[in-house]
Amino acid sequence: MAFVGLRKLVYAKLLTDPLGGPATYEEVKPFAKAITANVETATNTATNYADNRPVKVVTQIGETTLTLTSDELSQEVLSDILGMELKKGVVIYKQTAKAPYVALGFIGDKDDDTEQVVWLTKGKFSVPSTNINTKTDSPEFQNPEITGTFIGRDADEVFKIVGDTADEAFATYRPTFFDQVFDPAVLDAPTV
Repeated sequence: MAFVGLRKLVYAKLLTDPLGGPATYEEVKPFAKAITANVETATNTATNYADNRPVKVVTQIGETTLTLTSDELSQEVLSDILGMELKKGVVIYKQTAKAPYVALGFIGDKDDDTEQVVWLTKGKFSVPSTNINTKTDSPEFQNPEITGTFIGRDADEVFKIVGDTADEAFATYRPTFFDQVFDPAVLDAPTV
């Protein structure tokens, strides 16, 4: 399987995340038109040695870093995900602003005409860098890039949810996967 496309970037602000759950979110909103999404989850491994040989391996999952490139980040989305003030079309950046936790979802199209659908459940975005070049003889797109750091929710420790339409068991959940941040608890519900 190889990915051949990326689309439908969406997000929802996290409202509550109590220990033991459930986490709640605002409505799902469009993020931007997707160009690239690089998702890297830190994994650290330690090996314990005894009697001159390795006897145990422990792996710990850390934060997930998401680097997104899109065609344009609207002022409305930027202010919403960064916790900045938007007034009459102007984003007012303050050092004291507090970015809210958000969930981010997207679709990865695969070469076999199936999809991988993803939710990253709890993260914050950083203020994006701005790189603007002068025009030259050849047009050159200068697309915005933004980085987010995602962690597990307090409610259930879930940091990422991935469905794949190549798996027939997922077919029931695909039509509504992005209606709200997908709740894995529905997978335990009895089927009718």
